[in-house]
Amino acid sequence: MTGQTLGEPVRHLIVTDSTNSVAMDWANEGAPHGAVVTADAQTDGRGRRGRSWSSPAGKGLYLSLILRPQIQPAQVPQLTILAALAAVQLVEKECGLVAQTKWPNDILLNSHKIGGVLTEADLSGNGVKFVVVGIGLNVNFQTADLPDHPIFPASSLLIETGRGWPVPEVGQAWLREFGLLYAIYDKSGWNSLRDDFQSRCLGLGEPVTVTTENEKYYGIASRLDDDGILIVQTSNGPRRVVAGDVSFDVH
Repeated sequence: MTGQTLGEPVRHLIVTDSTNSVAMDWANEGAPHGAVVTADAQTDGRGRRGRSWSSPAGKGLYLSLILRPQIQPAQVPQLTILAALAAVQLVEKECGLVAQTKWPNDILLNSHKIGGVLTEADLSGNGVKFVVVGIGLNVNFQTADLPDHPIFPASSLLIETGRGWPVPEVGQAWLREFGLLYAIYDKSGWNSLRDDFQSRCLGLGEPVTVTTENEKYYGIASRLDDDGILIVQTSNGPRRVVAGDVSFDVH
């Protein structure tokens, strides 16, 4: 399943509700491993935990990649981490700037969020039927294009570098970086990439607040486990953050 080039075939849309939604439907129809959906604009772009993602025409990268990996359901979050790490490497190589991740899915530049990853999977049956990895990256957003009250300070490649970037080339660069990481992952597993991600992850070793649907607790973000889940050391011992919002108190 992993031998095919990532990024082929492509469905490019002028406007759609969500590239992830289109990709999920296409995958259900039999789209192959490596197929990609892109759009110039989204009317209902989605982020993690049901949040909206601003997707104005021609300003950002809106791309969803279909994968058919031979992994277990517990390993799906690892693909989110690979996608975020690929975006960080893209920024470093193309822009010459040091970028970071915020676990599990945010891409940061100069302590501002410039992108995020939304991973969705079909877990029907006894395993993973397919995974859709969606990335939204603020490429040519100007200040007026950014959300009025973002959860985390927002920015874009244009704002942070002072120049515009061709969105299709940014997309190809992300696919290239993801493909390189995925080849390592497919051959050697998540542990071969864990240190790379942790070295770029904002707030490890720092105090954090974890907010779930049912509770809020505090601790120190210590490391990522074998599934890519954040381990928070609390006064009552270590806890795995399977679902919830993590606020890193690093400012």
